[in-house]
Amino acid sequence: MITKENIEQYWEEGYTVLRGVFGEREIEQLRQSMDRWRWLGEMLRRTWRWQNTVIWVNEDADTAEPIVRGMQWPSYHDAVMDRFRTDPRFLAMLKPLIGDNVKQIINQLHWKKPGSRITWPLHRDVRSRQPSSAFIDLYPSWVQTGVAIDPHRPDNGAMKVVPGSHKDAEHDPDDKTIWNVPQYANDPRIRDMVMDPGDVALWSAYTVHGGGFNTTESLDRRLYINGFVKADNCLRGEWVWKNGVTQHLHGEPALIQFGQVHEITEPHYASEVGHRTAITD
Repeated sequence: MITKENIEQYWEEGYTVLRGVFGEREIEQLRQSMDRWRWLGEMLRRTWRWQNTVIWVNEDADTAEPIVRGMQWPSYHDAVMDRFRTDPRFLAMLKPLIGDNVKQIINQLHWKKPGSRITWPLHRDVRSRQPSSAFIDLYPSWVQTGVAIDPHRPDNGAMKVVPGSHKDAEHDPDDKTIWNVPQYANDPRIRDMVMDPGDVALWSAYTVHGGGFNTTESLDRRLYINGFVKADNCLRGEWVWKNGVTQHLHGEPALIQFGQVHEITEPHYASEVGHRTAITD
């Protein structure tokens, strides 16, 4: 599933793309599952959290209608998403890079509907790997992956990546000057990460990347993102594989990013800080 050329490109350029990993029938399952979550977000109309699971909702500046931007950790509640995040093809990609004892701290859905002017600016993922004390030797221990659900093209908001940018700075997780890097917009190395449905991109926590705008009238841009880390070098996250054996989600959710995951256990709108009202109330 991953070639010598892919591995060399990953370490040299900070990213690589594996072509045709998932078939069309599999991708259609992901499309339908993603759309169900998007419809839920549109009904909720506001950003909503249930422990590690979050649906991000913005308001359209022109119409005041809800725009579902993305989601964290659907896999706690969605058998389709959970099956794909533990697919053995992911382990085959990751094993040559970070081994077969692996935890996961990112499980995300990203949507860009036609005409969307909301995107992720250029950044390095190290900015979100906080607190840094929870991640040991992050640079060689972390791999972010993205499954293209739709054609991933410049006109519908394809990711932009700067090859080699993972080598432009010291690998200091606490150096905030390397987190958000708008100056790379004019870097001659920048390119669009063009993918077809079923392709999988891999990139480093230190690789500069971001999103474009969806300028089309009818083409969605959906992406399924999973971030994996060498288990020995991470104090947080859900186990995915122990010595190559799949570990399914069960029991209490692990500490990942939401520090109150075991204290605030009811579903709530994220804006209701201090007065979180359960959705069922």
